[in-house]
Amino acid sequence: MEPTAPDSDVTMAEAQQAVAQSVLTELELGITFLDVAANTGDARRARQNIKNAIIALRTADRFLLEISPDRNSDAIQQRRKQLAERLHAITDADDASLTRAT
Repeated sequence: MEPTAPDSDVTMAEAQQAVAQSVLTELELGITFLDVAANTGDARRARQNIKNAIIALRTADRFLLEISPDRNSDAIQQRRKQLAERLHAITDADDASLTRAT
């Protein structure tokens, strides 16, 4: 009995779903890093968590192009927007505090 070849449509769909889920997880991780940064009293740890959130956003962006538009796209785009807006707010606040300090 010969093994059956995998259905390439199912395999591609599963791969697309896995990539979409990984991107969503990466975005959630970035949001978690920002939550930790906001709640820590240690400035060094806060900065490191902000850097980690930036890396998470960049990583998610790198894989976004590989996802079909129908794969969790609303949830992914919503989380990406949330993470990006929070990062912009934090970096804008940091820029403003540096400007006032000089």
